[in-house]
Formats: sequence, C-alpha cells, structure tokens
Amino acid sequence: MTDFTNHDPLSDGISSLRLLDYMGSSIDIVNDARQSFDAESPEFTSRDQKLLNYLVKHKHTSPFRGVVFKWQVKAPLFVARQWWKHVIGGTYANDQLGWNEKSFRYCVADDEEFYMPNTFRRQSQDNKQASTGPLNGRGQGVAEAAYSDALLVMKAAYQTLLTAGVSKEQARGILPTCHYTSFVWTCSLQALLHFLSLRLPEDSQWEIRAYADHMAQIAEPIVPEAFDAFYENGQTF
Repeated sequence: MTDFTNHDPLSDGISSLRLLDYMGSSIDIVNDARQSFDAESPEFTSRDQKLLNYLVKHKHTSPFRGVVFKWQVKAPLFVARQWWKHVIGGTYANDQLGWNEKSFRYCVADDEEFYMPNTFRRQSQDNKQASTGPLNGRGQGVAEAAYSDALLVMKAAYQTLLTAGVSKEQARGILPTCHYTSFVWTCSLQALLHFLSLRLPEDSQWEIRAYADHMAQIAEPIVPEAFDAFYENGQTF
C-alpha cells in the first residue's frame, strides 16, 4: 500500500514530509526505454529487471523521467536551501523540476517553528564541510544556551519590527536559517534517485539525510524494481 502519511524526519514535532501523488511504475521505465525498438512489455519480468540494471549501470536516465513524485516538505531553511541548490544544479533540472515554496514576504513567520538540534555535533577535522560525533560534556550545554538565547533575541526583534509597521518583506531579513519553511517538490524518478545518491551516504549532513531516508522508504514500494537496480549498482545515479 502506498504511504501517503505525514512523516516527521527530524523527530521534533515540526518537520514533515508527505507524498502527495505519484505517476508511473517500473514497467513504464522499461517500456519507455524500448520505444526506440517500437516494442513494449505487457508485464514486468526478469528480462525487464536486467534492462533496468543496464539502464542504471550505464546512466541511461531519460526513461526514468516518466515516473514522477510530488512531495510536500516542511524543513529548516538551511535544509531547504541545500536541497534547492542541489536540485537546480543538476543537469536534469531544466524540465524535470517543480518547486513551489512558502514566502515570508507574504506570510508572518511562526515564532514557534524553529529547528533546535537535540544534539550539537563537533566540526570534522578531516572534512571542512562535515560534522562528526556529539560535543562532549559541557560543550552541549554551552551550545544549547547560546542557540536558545540567539533565538529569543531574534524572535523579539522580528515582532518589534512588525509591530512598528515594518513590511514583512523587510522584517524577514533577520530570520535565521533554522526557521522552518515549506515547499512542494515535483520530481522525476531520475531526479529523486540522483538526490538520494548524494544525500543518503553517511558523509551527507544528518538533517537532510533524514529526509532522504524517509523519501527512499516511501518511494521504494512504488518502484521496487527500480530501487533494486539503484542499490545493485552502488546507489549512484
């Protein structure tokens, strides 16, 4: 059964991920691939699985664009911006992307919707863009206090600006990247698998990896044969 339920990837009661709709199946992928021979398969067989493996292994991506997913996402701004830069930078993005996001030019920011990490991580000494294990001892308390204090100051300043009559489009300038935004992402299976190939590995940021994990769990039962080929070929696409 397709999972259309709401998930909380960051387990904070605010984050959310939900599949709104989808189109297509694994048989559509192989039949699209066979169009050059003016042929199609009436049902999925082991022969079709071999073709899927070949398509993934050799990066023949266009047949995967006929399967489409529509996601509703609520995530911290820093996750959404990383997500957006990733998808818009892909060569598949031009005609394969639908992205519609909440605007704080039009909406007042909710003063309760800020991401607060359960655990603060150390900066990796080997990878400039990555974190490693949790801060030790006193460091957690110091980080939590500094983070919370900064949020309190920002929330008060934002409300002061709005109360003074400042426009939402200017007041939003002080919102931190831990504030939650929401968007709808419509993507092809090609785009999804490429996203997962970069965001599922352990060296990706935990917060965006949590969303990727849930997306894989939701999408795999819809196109299990395609995911088998994806995993069989090193989870790269």
